[in-house]
Amino acid sequence: MERLTISQRALQKIGLGSGPLAFLVIMLLPTLSGLEPVGQRMLAVAAWMALWWLTEAIPIAVTALLPLVLYPVLQIASSKSTASTYGDHLIFLFMGGFFIAIAIEHVNLHRRIALNIIRIMGTSPSRLILGFMIGTAFLSMWISNTASTMMMLPIAMALTKRLTENLEP
Repeated sequence: MERLTISQRALQKIGLGSGPLAFLVIMLLPTLSGLEPVGQRMLAVAAWMALWWLTEAIPIAVTALLPLVLYPVLQIASSKSTASTYGDHLIFLFMGGFFIAIAIEHVNLHRRIALNIIRIMGTSPSRLILGFMIGTAFLSMWISNTASTMMMLPIAMALTKRLTENLEP
């Protein structure tokens, strides 16, 4: 985990308090003209979330879960309709691709694949791109295109790092 500077910690503490404070202020305001009461409640939730996202007061993933609690309580949306947006099949597709990419990076398979691409294809830019195209096409035969693209990212980063190390004097 990275160390935070004093100013970053102070910003997080300010954000931790200012998010709920902004929520309360917007909720206690008289209904804004041209905005229905449900819209004002939604604005209050959005302000809270925005302040927590900007200041990283708590992890962003936790901040993203606020609507699951607040929407049903504030009668913005039912818990079923709110939760269904978190369980969309595309969310799980992307999440699965990220998990696979992280697993590849964790076991250093991305470095091995990158070095094999260099060894087989050479170091010219056009041949490296061809190597990536072949590798991505190969992965796409067994997993989704999205997941295979996400898996190629750590490989590309390892390849770039390896090539820049060779270029440095």
